[in-house]
Amino acid sequence: MQKKFNLKSFNLYEFLKYQNSESFQVPFFLADRQTYESAHVNFPFRTFAYGLGITYSGHGDTFKIGSTDYWVTAGCLTTIGPGMVCQWTGNYVAEHDTVYFTEALFGDIQTNSFLQSLSFFFHGGQHVISLTEEQIKKVASLFELLKELKEEKKAVSGIVYALLMLADSFHSVYDEKSKNTNISNGGKIAQAFRKLVAEQFPEHKEVAYYASELHITPKYLSEVLQVELGKPAKTFIDEYVMMEAKSLLKQTTFSIQEICYWLGFEDASHFTKSFKKATKLTPTEYRRS
Repeated sequence: MQKKFNLKSFNLYEFLKYQNSESFQVPFFLADRQTYESAHVNFPFRTFAYGLGITYSGHGDTFKIGSTDYWVTAGCLTTIGPGMVCQWTGNYVAEHDTVYFTEALFGDIQTNSFLQSLSFFFHGGQHVISLTEEQIKKVASLFELLKELKEEKKAVSGIVYALLMLADSFHSVYDEKSKNTNISNGGKIAQAFRKLVAEQFPEHKEVAYYASELHITPKYLSEVLQVELGKPAKTFIDEYVMMEAKSLLKQTTFSIQEICYWLGFEDASHFTKSFKKATKLTPTEYRRS
């Protein structure tokens, strides 16, 4: 039977540890296909930890981060950081290894500020990239070592650090390839736009504002996003706001009025109308579903 969790403080990282009887004192958790199959978390959720995973099989599933859709298939490296709203839109049953961890894992290292330098963990970063067979083998070997030594905390921090450094080097190769294929300019605009929306959506939901901040026209911004992300700017902003709303409705006990205020809507009726238009449900109906 699936264990119940408290919506007031639902935290995926803690929930998975609880479901698998893992100690809350240990600042990391290993997940695989069986972990996700038993979790049944099918709503947008806000992350409170770092996560790095490698997918070994499968024809593909869509992983939504904010309102950016990533197609995750065999050979993909996936990274997420704290404060992101994510959702698997399909049934993620592929073979994979994932490690979740908090900054406390690196408490014995002089500084953990290096995490802040890894852009793939934060808004605007590239959260999913495809690896070569050689790169996959390297990541898989570290995961095997991590499983073998998971009881050795000091060893674990070193292995996870090695995984992060590998991921950083793979992203550098990915970025270099992007430059060589002449798609970097549109990619940079999309990256900057995604970061701006994540930081400023409660105050600004207009395409013109973001276009002005990026020193381009609203039309050009939407054209770039259509190519890079598969959707125009207004659709991206609206979907981002709705993902945030769904997370707050499922993960917290905030009132509708409090959520409305958090998201920057003028009043609850405006929020309810927008939410129902996007989901066919009122916020209350969605929370109870």
